Amino acid sequence: MRNLYIIFLIYILLFCSGNTHFLTDISVSYQPKTDKLEAVFKSSLPVKEGIVYTKVPRGLILSIDEKYFFNKGDARLKESSLKILDTIIMNLKNLSNYCIVEDHTENGVLDGGKYKENWELSMARSDNIVEYMADYGKLPARQLFALGFGEYMPFKDNVAPKKGMNNRVDFVIIQYESKR
Repeated sequence: MRNLYIIFLIYILLFCSGNTHFLTDISVSYQPKTDKLEAVFKSSLPVKEGIVYTKVPRGLILSIDEKYFFNKGDARLKESSLKILDTIIMNLKNLSNYCIVEDHTENGVLDGGKYKENWELSMARSDNIVEYMADYGKLPARQLFALGFGEYMPFKDNVAPKKGMNNRVDFVIIQYESKR
């Protein structure tokens, strides 16, 4: 019974005092940071084959098929990939978010090549992307991280059932405040 009185008192204080505007403001203005990040990137880089957006607790993951960036077994960026990278850079320049570039490579042609393991190739690829973003895109190096996972973090079927997305570059846009 005492709880009922407390609820009634709160009701009277809120609704009879005319201060109900904060309730409508919350519902209208609420949009998680990840949704905003996704809207920003989708406006300039729409979903198409080989591009997948995934919202996760750490932020937004923009996954792009590796074939857009690299030839098999090679860590050098394709010239045709620079348009995609420049679009991502343009969006990141307007944000203060950190970006982790994660490369996932499996079943690469490594015989007799420069790299002995997929994770080595994967790390070289993510390093090259970050280097391009910092040097040519003029993004602050403190905003970027490079990681190479090789074959150790495949895409799950519930995210991208299409074959081939295990070979991808993930641009992880961190949504929360962090310090390096």
